[in-house]
Amino acid sequence: MTAMKTKILIAEQNPAAIEWIQHELKTGIINCIVEIVSSKKAYEAALHHFKPDLILSNDTFPSFDGMALFRMKQKLTPQTPFIFVVPAITVEKAIALIQIGVNDIVFKTDLNSLTSKVNSALKKSRKTRETYQTEAERTIMPRYSITESKTTKEKSDPITASQESLQDLGKILDFSMDLICSCDENGKFIWVNKASERILGYRPEELIGRLYIDLLFPEDAETSVHTDFDSSNGGQLPIFENRFRHSNGSTVYLQWSAVWDDVKKMSYYTGRDITAKKNVEKAFEIERRRFSNLFSHAPSSMAILKGPNHVFELANELYLQLIDTKDIIGKPVKEVLPELETQGIFEILDTVYKTGETFSANEMLIEFNRSGNEKPEDSYLNFICQAHRDTDNNIDGILVFANDVTEQVLSRKKIEEREKMYKELIYKLPVATYSCDHKGRIVIYNKAAVALWGRKPEIGKDLWYDSWKSNAAKNNPEPLSFCSLSTALTEEDSNPSKQIIIERPNGDKRYVLPYPVPFRDAEGQITGAVIVLADITEMKLAQKELKKSEKKYRYLFDNNPMPMWVIDLVTFKFLDVNKMAILQYGYSRDEFLSMTALDIRPSNDKNHFIKCSDPSEINRSNYNRGKWNHLRKDGSVFPVEIIAHDIMYEGSRARLILSNDISDRTKAEINLEKRNKELLKTNSELDKFVYSVSHDLRSPLTSILGLLSFIETESREPDTVTHAEMIHSSINRLDDFIKNILSYSRNKRTGLEVEKISIKETLSEVVNSLQSTRDAKGIHYEIAVQEQQPFYTDRLRFNTILENLISNAIKYQKKEESGRSVKIAGHSDPENLHLTITDNGIGIAPAYHQKIYDMFFRLSGKKEGSGIGLYIVKDAIEILQGSIAIQSEEGIGTTFIITLKNLKP
Repeated sequence: MTAMKTKILIAEQNPAAIEWIQHELKTGIINCIVEIVSSKKAYEAALHHFKPDLILSNDTFPSFDGMALFRMKQKLTPQTPFIFVVPAITVEKAIALIQIGVNDIVFKTDLNSLTSKVNSALKKSRKTRETYQTEAERTIMPRYSITESKTTKEKSDPITASQESLQDLGKILDFSMDLICSCDENGKFIWVNKASERILGYRPEELIGRLYIDLLFPEDAETSVHTDFDSSNGGQLPIFENRFRHSNGSTVYLQWSAVWDDVKKMSYYTGRDITAKKNVEKAFEIERRRFSNLFSHAPSSMAILKGPNHVFELANELYLQLIDTKDIIGKPVKEVLPELETQGIFEILDTVYKTGETFSANEMLIEFNRSGNEKPEDSYLNFICQAHRDTDNNIDGILVFANDVTEQVLSRKKIEEREKMYKELIYKLPVATYSCDHKGRIVIYNKAAVALWGRKPEIGKDLWYDSWKSNAAKNNPEPLSFCSLSTALTEEDSNPSKQIIIERPNGDKRYVLPYPVPFRDAEGQITGAVIVLADITEMKLAQKELKKSEKKYRYLFDNNPMPMWVIDLVTFKFLDVNKMAILQYGYSRDEFLSMTALDIRPSNDKNHFIKCSDPSEINRSNYNRGKWNHLRKDGSVFPVEIIAHDIMYEGSRARLILSNDISDRTKAEINLEKRNKELLKTNSELDKFVYSVSHDLRSPLTSILGLLSFIETESREPDTVTHAEMIHSSINRLDDFIKNILSYSRNKRTGLEVEKISIKETLSEVVNSLQSTRDAKGIHYEIAVQEQQPFYTDRLRFNTILENLISNAIKYQKKEESGRSVKIAGHSDPENLHLTITDNGIGIAPAYHQKIYDMFFRLSGKKEGSGIGLYIVKDAIEILQGSIAIQSEEGIGTTFIITLKNLKP
């Protein structure tokens, strides 16, 4: 059988409140049917036809209040539970509502309790129906109303009845910040809200049944208990105060309001904790009595300002010293200290004078123009500006208290800077480092320490030795936890600088050498320490592996195919030799060990070694790597190349040396050097030959060109002119080739002659010299060069680069098209010259962009040339510490991008 749904009537006009109430009912899983009304008429109709099992109502409506709805409910259906859902309510009103029969009260700001209170009211309502059998009985016994039956019960058991009547108020009253309680006519607590625990230190159950007089301060209990708390004479007492003793023994001041209920023979009290107020008042009174004496003898700077213009009325000696001025009484602050206006001090004084609110500041920066100095002096002050009042409590001035804390602030800033540097130093150290206080508690640590420990320590809690699980030293097996930081750093037996083992949380163990540096005070007592932990785990493992492999390395040393030995770095005495050294040099092992490294050198070479006891001199012996002459036992001398490495040998620093016989290689090097000299001589002679031949060939070619020009001018025979032009073209190609050969020779055999170059003039000269050639006809030239900085380079090579690139731009133009052009752009800066030479000629396919710089490379099917021009250009650019790049596409044109270093002196 399906359970019947509970019918709930909601009287509310606020849609948001209605939505919140329905949401809480749904969330609390109350199986219900809800009807909502917002007027008295609709409410009355719902009581008749809806017949609700429970009513939820607001206490205020625009044209009526919730009490009208409650009275209507009491008249028509008095057995129906009624709960007020209110935004706020006073304690007195809540008590009155419960007394007249309202089942419960729920705050709109705390709807979380709505479900439990609805269920409780419904449960009590059902129990009431079961108890009373007749309709008449149910009508005259409404829940929580003061009925005759209930009155009878209260008379028979007043305490129990009172507790029941107040039981449902507990949850509301427990929200109060004030102490709320009820007492019987004998002065025993019947009910106390939870504020008692906060105010008096007692839980409610500890007070119920106790006499209030037991909590009163002894003096108050003797004099005022009957007049204040004994209110059984009826009526409402005026507000009064009492002192109570807190559970911890302290005194609590409470301000009370009380109401006597003559029917129930009990009192209701509301007590407000005014302890803080009383303490302030008491302190203020004491301070006022002491003010006069304090003002004159106070260790602080003090002054009294009167009126809205803040005129000095009083100022003690410390205040006069602070501002470094004497004659100030009767003068306004603006006249005495005009520099304070721009610092906002006058606004502070005006605010305190107008509002009476005290202003305080700690370490506030104030600038004073003391002794008439133009440059203000910085001062840091702790000061208070407090309103001064006359006998009528009206503000008539301001009390100023100030302490000059400049030295403390500056000192603290220096200390803070040093502490910051100290912390940054620790944080940046690549090794595990941490700092402890005098009790050994860790206060600072760095990332390397966390990496070593495998965890982050808790600042101020973890101790300096917490990660030191065991001590590796055999003679110190005791754990460090048995000794303090001071003992550990002063007593040799517990010296923490001995090797220890750190165990990480994951079980890993690290071998560590701690290096503590203690801090001491003026009396020599340790106040803390910095501890550096050197992780030697890898070194320990390496030593272990080295010991395991000692036989293996010894075998490799003895059987190495190259002679090897170990010498002392100071005395050069042989410490060890291998078998190959004994075999090659002819000395026995014992003979070697009785000698020094100098003894295997010929006598005329011994001055290359330095015998010394200063290790810093060892490097100057140059016995690390090089070629030397060594002496065999039979007296023969042979060249060797040695390689040396510093090593640790039996706990001492030594040097391992490998000796390589280079007799054959030395002979080959001598032959190679001879051949190089011969090759250099041949190249020099070849350069001279090329230059001489090229120069001698150009003279007859020039004469031939002159005769050809004469024939071309005078001859009237077409065939003769044609043949002359062909001869002229061939001679020009030969002349260009000879020029390139000369340029190549000069570029290779002449040094740099750096001078200042005018870029624009040089370009104009080159372009003018090339405009007279046949291929240059009809080409438009555009030169746009900015010389921001003077440019220095080798003129000969610079001209060679320009002539080759510009002549190529002219030579490889498209003859069949108009609009041919050559554009030269660039600029110079302090470091480089940047040039671009662009033409719109036949272009070069990308596949040939790198090959064009090869000697004698020529593109097939293109115009005739020597194939050496761009080779010379690139070679000259590299000599001038520059670079060249190309951007070109076949049929579109070519751009050369040149960068030359500015070789300024």
